[in-house]
Amino acid sequence: MVGDAADFVAELQVDENDIVRIQKGQRVLLTLDSYKGQVFEAVVSRIDPIMNEVSRTFSIEAEFTDRPPVLYPNLTTEANILIRVKENAMTIPRSYLVGDSLVIMENKEPRKVVTGLKDYLKVEITEGLNKDETILQPNQ
Repeated sequence: MVGDAADFVAELQVDENDIVRIQKGQRVLLTLDSYKGQVFEAVVSRIDPIMNEVSRTFSIEAEFTDRPPVLYPNLTTEANILIRVKENAMTIPRSYLVGDSLVIMENKEPRKVVTGLKDYLKVEITEGLNKDETILQPNQ
C-alpha cells in the first residue's frame, strides 16, 4: 500500500436503493469496531457512479473531519449518512421495537406505534407514545 498515513478516507458501500439520496458534502457518522462506543465524523467526498453488479452496491468515499487518533487500513466500520435532520424527534433503541410497529409498555402490554426515520440503532416514534411513558425491552 502506498499513501499518506495521516490522510485516511472511509470507503463505504451504499445499497442501490439508497444511492439516489447521497450527495457530496453530506455528513457521515462512523463507528469503528476498534473504537467501541465512539462516533467519528466525516463528509462524503466521492461517489463512484458504477454499481458493483455482484453486491448491488455503489462505492463512496468519506473524508474524516473528526478522526480517531490511530487508524489502520481495512478496519471495520458502520456508517450512517445523514440524509435528513429532524429536531426534537422522539427515538427509541431499535431493539425495543417488536416487529415494525409495537412496543412493550411498563405494564407488559403491547402498544401499536407509528415509526418515522430509522437507522441501525434507533427508530423515531411519531405516534402512539409520549416522552413520559416507560417501555420495556422485549424478552425481559
